[in-house]
Amino acid sequence: MKKDAKFYLRQLELAHKHEKDWRERTKKINQIYRDDKDQDKATRFNILWSNTQTQFPALYSHRPKPDVRRRWKGPDPVAREAAKAVERCLEFSMDSYDFDRMGEKLTLDILLGGRMVARAKYHPVIQQKVVEEVYDEDPEDLETEERDGQFVHFRRYEEKVYEEVRNYHVPWRYYRYSPADCWEDVWWVAYGDNFLTQDEIVDQFGEQHKDVPLRFTDGEVKDEKGEDADEIKRAQVWEIWDKDERCVAAVVEGYDKLLMKQDDPLGLADFFPQGEPALLIETTDSLIPIPEYTMYQFQAEELNTISRRIASLADAMKLVGIYPGEDATDINNLIRSKENTLMPVDNWAMYAEKGGLRGMIEYLPIKEVSDVWQRLIVNREGLMKAIFELIGVSDIQRGDSDPRETRGAQVLKANFGKRRLLPKQQRTQRFYRDLLRINAEIIAEHFDPKTIQAMSGTEVTPQMMAILKNDALRDFSIDIETDSTVAPDDETEKAGVAEFLTAMSQYLNATMPIVQAQPQAVVPLGQMLLWLTRKFKISRDVEDEITQFVEAMQNLPQQQDSAAEAEKAKLQAEIQLKAQAQQSEQALAEQEFQREQAREDRELAADIRRKDIETNADIRRKDAEAAGKSVSTSGTTIDGNVVPIRKNFNMIRGSDGSVTGAEMTENGVTKKLTFQRDEAGNIVGGEVSV
Repeated sequence: MKKDAKFYLRQLELAHKHEKDWRERTKKINQIYRDDKDQDKATRFNILWSNTQTQFPALYSHRPKPDVRRRWKGPDPVAREAAKAVERCLEFSMDSYDFDRMGEKLTLDILLGGRMVARAKYHPVIQQKVVEEVYDEDPEDLETEERDGQFVHFRRYEEKVYEEVRNYHVPWRYYRYSPADCWEDVWWVAYGDNFLTQDEIVDQFGEQHKDVPLRFTDGEVKDEKGEDADEIKRAQVWEIWDKDERCVAAVVEGYDKLLMKQDDPLGLADFFPQGEPALLIETTDSLIPIPEYTMYQFQAEELNTISRRIASLADAMKLVGIYPGEDATDINNLIRSKENTLMPVDNWAMYAEKGGLRGMIEYLPIKEVSDVWQRLIVNREGLMKAIFELIGVSDIQRGDSDPRETRGAQVLKANFGKRRLLPKQQRTQRFYRDLLRINAEIIAEHFDPKTIQAMSGTEVTPQMMAILKNDALRDFSIDIETDSTVAPDDETEKAGVAEFLTAMSQYLNATMPIVQAQPQAVVPLGQMLLWLTRKFKISRDVEDEITQFVEAMQNLPQQQDSAAEAEKAKLQAEIQLKAQAQQSEQALAEQEFQREQAREDRELAADIRRKDIETNADIRRKDAEAAGKSVSTSGTTIDGNVVPIRKNFNMIRGSDGSVTGAEMTENGVTKKLTFQRDEAGNIVGGEVSV
């Protein structure tokens, strides 16, 4: 099927008829909210305005804060840095325009019309730049100018110098979609909030569309034959996003040509530049919104009727009466007199006959009027209570409380109101979450790394961009949420914090002795701690810190083991040093012993040599005596020293007459010395025995 301008205009017409009744109803509801009807039919008690203002802060009180985290907690620093960069870019983008103003408009749309729609737009800032290209010869295919014998060509090009993503409120009057029972079946959406002049159309779409009919002034359609024909200066351009063909087309009602048709400009996974519209009241068989006012419009109209009657009766309740005309002068003087005044009358007897002033003046009876007025007041209070019950607004939320009620009764009422508002709050939060996810996808798909780095203040690496550019990796690695846009209940939040801290303290006090006694138990106990903290909503703000604490506790046994090993190594080193010291001392002692032993050996060798010399001298002496010669026995010379010969020294000879030892008695102890000789017969040692 050829999808030309006529095809899309036909789709717009069908969508217009599909929600025509809802738009008419929403228009009337907005008029009631503004109370811009005729004075005779004016709302005397605008319960719609009151309910809207009461629920408004419960649905939107502050700008949602993006919360971008790793989907799975694990050792993935690249995903962590990518999530941080995306979160900061979202915050920067939301700061660049009035996001709260858009949120306020969306909240009014859903409270009055029952639906809110917003879209995201990508705005690259393109700057025209010129660079000079110099040629020695004149290129025939380029436009140049001659300068100093050379030819200069000014090449113009476009450069993206900045980029941003913004969200826009889509007015309920200018939004269309393909009729469907659920959002997944919607295959096109259209935005008609573009009202362009003839010059703007030519500038955006080309000179060939200069004959586009201009049928709108200030957003309202005008009859070309009417009095305002000369003031018609704009055309309503419908921007249609076709999901089936993944293209965007632009058409104008009454013009049978496409202004524009281009391929998918954003490349989003779900194609549409918006999430699913948020509906205040949902049904499973239609996407047509249901304004909340329709749920109590009959009670509201009855309330207005009663309020008008109460006002009329209040006008009737005034002090008026009648009196005789002949006494008009005296009675008027009495009425106009000042306080504490007595007036004389000439015909007092006549006044007395008539019963005094009581008998002369008859007041309008207002008791009956007052009774009816009071009954209407009570009836109106009951009707208002019924309306509040219908929409779930409790008196606590309206600041209306009975001082005689107990605190428990007030808490029950407050909880009832919160439960009734919770579905509305959840739909609102889901809407902003989806919108921020689309913003994050546009940032990941279209922003340059330099822009992301400038917005986030985080160094952008190729690994981070690989995650951001890949749809699957981005979805698997990063989770984008928002914090609550609802005004927090201070008392409830404080109570939650106190309860959370109490539970944490009790758990840690109970488990820390176990961890100290059995360090291996820290892993299961840490997982139980995480499980416990996730039961408290308040713990979301400190979940990362708790996770880091658990990881630190899980690493504690390893640290303790490392410390024990270090202490053991230190002890072993000290033992080794002591052993080395002992070995050194033993070596020194052994060396000293060896030196002492060597000294004693030297003394013994010297003594042996001396004894040998003495023995030889004794032999020579005896030989000399036998020969009749005189020999000195006072001593002998050993190594140049005179060694005295001991008188108690007896030589021991062998069978061959050679000296084999000696015997010496000293201090009553006899020591026997046995010589040891080498092959040459020299004494080389000896052995002493007692």
